[in-house]
Amino acid sequence: MTRFKSVVGAMASLSVAGCIPPAAPPSPPPLETDADQCGAGKLGAYLGQLPASDAMDRIRAEVGERPIRTIRPGEAVTMDFAPARLNIEVGEDGRIKRFRCG
Repeated sequence: MTRFKSVVGAMASLSVAGCIPPAAPPSPPPLETDADQCGAGKLGAYLGQLPASDAMDRIRAEVGERPIRTIRPGEAVTMDFAPARLNIEVGEDGRIKRFRCG
């Protein structure tokens, strides 16, 4: 009878072990964006400025032909990643706070 209990216990353990999913593979590291993909690295002089048409014209001239998106506080934006697109983030005070690719 003891042997029977051991066999039944082993079978129960194996059946439960089959229910445990395999470990998930590790996540890939986050993509690192090179600021030069969109020209953001060249634009530090424009931080703190108002995104008025003259400043935006100079920014466009600096980064060349590429998509540019201005993001204002509370504004909905898509989550798609486009490394060549320049995102210009504007703060609550209406001034440029950050440039980033994506």
